Amino acid sequence: MNRIWVSIIFVLFVCAMPASAELQWCEGRWQLELAGSAGIHSGGASRSGDYMLKALVEYETPFSSRCTLGLRLLPLFVYDQDCRGADTVWGAGVGLGVRVYSVANEYRGWFAEGGVHALGHKNRFAGNSSNINFLTGVGAGYKCKAGWHGVLRWEHISNANLGSDNSGANVVTLGVGYAF
Repeated sequence: MNRIWVSIIFVLFVCAMPASAELQWCEGRWQLELAGSAGIHSGGASRSGDYMLKALVEYETPFSSRCTLGLRLLPLFVYDQDCRGADTVWGAGVGLGVRVYSVANEYRGWFAEGGVHALGHKNRFAGNSSNINFLTGVGAGYKCKAGWHGVLRWEHISNANLGSDNSGANVVTLGVGYAF
């Protein structure tokens, strides 16, 4: 499942990038985001009743008139799975995000995004035998001219078969952030 999302994010990145694209580090901006997620039932696993809270710090830099690349830090995430009798998972991560905006050269308006993050954490997700996992996701949102944004994402957490057990978790996430 992770391979599919990594492929989708890669295609989004490549299709949106013109041949003359180059990262413009000095034109980047910092973004802070707080997000909450609800576990969902998908495939053979039900994560209904689970929830996740996370903070995201991102340096987003343009690489074309509509596209940005973000270097992301998740200084803290907490995934509660008490409904299963399992311990709460908490940790941190790093990753990359790509956004394609509807308003050219202003990096605002409606956007589509994809992201990939590596997570390290204390305790384990139920049915997962690794303390290293990956958070992949796709989403859509809106960024206002004033710098505020809202985003809705579908995200998947999995250890990519690094451990003997790999029961992934799917969540729907709502995030609110501010760029400066």
